[in-house]
Amino acid sequence: MALDYFDATVYNIIDESPTVKRFQLEFKDLEKFEFTAGQYVKVDFPIEDKKTYRQYSISSIPKGDNKIELLIVYNPVGKGTNYLFKVVKIGTILKVSKALGRFVLPESSDKDICFICTGVGLAPFRSMILDALENKKDFKRLDLIFGSRNKEDLLHYEELKELSEKYDNFNYYPTLSRSGEEWTGKKGYVHPIYQELYKEHQDAQFYLCGWDSMISEAKTNLKEIGYTRRDILFEKYD
Repeated sequence: MALDYFDATVYNIIDESPTVKRFQLEFKDLEKFEFTAGQYVKVDFPIEDKKTYRQYSISSIPKGDNKIELLIVYNPVGKGTNYLFKVVKIGTILKVSKALGRFVLPESSDKDICFICTGVGLAPFRSMILDALENKKDFKRLDLIFGSRNKEDLLHYEELKELSEKYDNFNYYPTLSRSGEEWTGKKGYVHPIYQELYKEHQDAQFYLCGWDSMISEAKTNLKEIGYTRRDILFEKYD
């Protein structure tokens, strides 16, 4: 069954880091674009390729309107991102599918929720976290462990830091693998952080998003602590 696509106008483009842009889209023919925090869309590009669409997680919170935001990293050899970064401008119309995917939070949970990500793997988690916090959903504890190389690559850093200060049940753990002397936060990779936080094997649900190597290592480490496949949900980059 063919997937229907809607016209989405790019109404703003924001440089989030040296390699990542935020593309803000509006579906002018729709009063409301329906999606659940954590879902993704397919964007169909006018490019020559076996597969002309690319999948991107929605990084914005569902607000009941006709707008969404995508957080996209530039890939020098990627035909899709080259089109986005070099051709698309404010006013460009993109072909965007309905929201897809089951990588979402429950409406509430008495378990600790731990998000582990690198790079633009943050996108679905930003949507989930904003939705859970701003809509005051019933979650005991939300931990976000976000790994990056340098501070300039920490996407939505100030926003997430402010959220962690505002909400008692949200904890933000940014860590840099190539930190300089000016960085006083956590250093290294994401793995030691969740291994320490969850070493007692407390009741928890883990959400992983990022490169395959990170996800594979995290799954192995969590299983060594005692968590099972049911406790670990993941979405990896193509």
